[in-house]
Amino acid sequence: MNSFSRALTLLIVGAGSTALVSACSGKTEDNTINVVPMIDASTSDAGPPDSGVIFPDTGIGHSDFSIARVVPANGPFSGGNIAVIRGAGLSEEATVRFGGRMVQPADLQLLDTRRLQVVVPAGDVGPADVTVELGTETVTLPAGYNYDALQLDPNRGSVAGGTFVTITGSGTHFEAGDVVTFGHSECMDIIVVSPTVITCRTPPLSSSTVDVTITHPADASTVIATEAYTYYDTSDPFGGGLGGGPVMGTMNITVLNASTGEPIDGVCVVLNDPTTSVYGQTTDAGGHVTFSSPDLLGPQTVTAAKDCFEKTTFVQADASSVTIFLVPLMDPRCGMGGEPPPGRSRNGSFVSGQLIWRGPNEYGPNPWANIPRPRSNEVKVSYVFATQETLDSPNPDPNTGGGVSRIVEGTVGDRGYPYRIFVAPGGMAVYALSGLENEETGEFIPYVMGIARNVLVGPGEEGRNTNMIMNIPLDHAVSVTMNELPMSVPGGNPNRYRLRAAIDLGGEGLIVRTVQTKPLDVVRAAGRDRPFRLLSQPALFDALSDGRYLFEGGWYTGEYDSIPYTMVTRRGVADVAGTVELNGFLGIPAASSPAPGAQIPEDRILRWTADGAPSDLNIVLMTGGDGQPAWRQFIPGDVHEAPIPNTTVTATCGAPDYSGGFVQWGVYAVQIPGFDYNTFSYSYLNDQYWTGSAVDFFSALQ
Repeated sequence: MNSFSRALTLLIVGAGSTALVSACSGKTEDNTINVVPMIDASTSDAGPPDSGVIFPDTGIGHSDFSIARVVPANGPFSGGNIAVIRGAGLSEEATVRFGGRMVQPADLQLLDTRRLQVVVPAGDVGPADVTVELGTETVTLPAGYNYDALQLDPNRGSVAGGTFVTITGSGTHFEAGDVVTFGHSECMDIIVVSPTVITCRTPPLSSSTVDVTITHPADASTVIATEAYTYYDTSDPFGGGLGGGPVMGTMNITVLNASTGEPIDGVCVVLNDPTTSVYGQTTDAGGHVTFSSPDLLGPQTVTAAKDCFEKTTFVQADASSVTIFLVPLMDPRCGMGGEPPPGRSRNGSFVSGQLIWRGPNEYGPNPWANIPRPRSNEVKVSYVFATQETLDSPNPDPNTGGGVSRIVEGTVGDRGYPYRIFVAPGGMAVYALSGLENEETGEFIPYVMGIARNVLVGPGEEGRNTNMIMNIPLDHAVSVTMNELPMSVPGGNPNRYRLRAAIDLGGEGLIVRTVQTKPLDVVRAAGRDRPFRLLSQPALFDALSDGRYLFEGGWYTGEYDSIPYTMVTRRGVADVAGTVELNGFLGIPAASSPAPGAQIPEDRILRWTADGAPSDLNIVLMTGGDGQPAWRQFIPGDVHEAPIPNTTVTATCGAPDYSGGFVQWGVYAVQIPGFDYNTFSYSYLNDQYWTGSAVDFFSALQ
């Protein structure tokens, strides 16, 4: 894991998304993916014996065992959303299936015997039966859930509108001129990225949950996602942060534990400078504080502090509703740290089929004629992979559990060349790269590609007969330049460039080509006097006609892509016939007060400068002299100052100061399309929303 990944992990895990991700994607303390006996994905009514799940005979009768409905009764085809099954006699020991696809055991939470909360698996667009098995009994709710053809990210935003939303479709054919409506109001700034991806900015609406409709004017056809987007008039009800409109006499502040989502009592919450502020109070048992005064107007700096937690400050927040996630310190003194409690593991899946070459043998294997003849130290080889969610979220090892992802020409099946790979459950595409591999060096040069689209497997299933025609030539090259970079910071860093690329298939994920741990679509260089060239690329045609390139270009320090750095991400690129330009790099933060290694100034304000494009959000992290996380601050992009409020001297409440000595602090400058600081949500700490970032860390003495 490079420095960027480590820092991003710190941001996300430390920003309330331990609880939030648990709510949004069903992750648990134990993310192990188990190999279990497989269910054939083509058999939707496969029962308990095939699932590998055996329930003990508890001797408890389930005469009242039933399910009545699912709330909500619909959701995106990609799954990952929360739903509650309502009925009677429910148990956490149950096995739940949507459309025949099992819910991960780790994604079941029994609220009570009448409510079972689940994370919905991915599914085929349309109605799906919901089945619950408990012991020897099974109950089914026919068409109890409907999979929508649209997925929205994010799926909630402020009543003020203007939220930048990406809508991904399954089986859609978006075209220029399509109209997007939220409720009965038309979306703004609509951009059709591809046949399956469209973006826009939400219209303003009152607090409500609304349908989202995409209309094709030529034939008036529509694609509708029912109750797919929620408008809120406070801070984000799930992601926390800022909201509720400008401060006009009242601020309502809630403080929650970032690890558990539970309210924290006794937190010192203070506005502006604690030494002079009249607004300071400790939270009640519900984690709430309310400040009210006719003089309380306009932007306020809000700090929340309590022993055994990292302090948090929102600088110049003009928001009447504030929800803060405090990150607990992993300190045995605070009763935290040590090994996490065991969680229920997850079941993996398999996809299998054959690689098929066209040729004279209509019903049998054909030679790999579209790959050059190998030399004496080479062999014709194919590698099979599944798409992945992001550039930095690799799939499990495809060879796990007896999987076979590497195929040589001599291994034949009845029609082609068989493979079987281990995958994480969900919707995906499966693709194969075929070429020549040097048996001495391991170097692999791909010449041909095959792909199977819209592959869907649930936990414990095997998607069989997923065959691929190996007929996509890898004969294109893509050139990319990095322009408008800021000046380097003192010390001659950054000093190296890196370009990464992937093909984005919308809801099916990214094609990130890596063979034997060696990425094929990463280029590094010491300079940028010539374009960066990506070789052996496919044309975005036929099976890839809805695909779009994703490029990530950065200026890093050292061979491990360390800080300081600045990087940009450009998505939705279809035209790669000419040179693709990456522009708009953020300036790298440079400490001005204190200077690196100097004393924290008496006014306790950290200051920095940055050239280059302006950021939308600045995030400041500080580590105390004891090595523990001390402070995190969220700051508008045009502000380059971070106060360190002295919470020990506030008149109305107090909390220990950070540990002095050798301290470190760093600045993340971030670009987020459609971002409004006063409606900040912790969800935006996920870098999938970022189009650019720049980072550096500094040392200081206190």
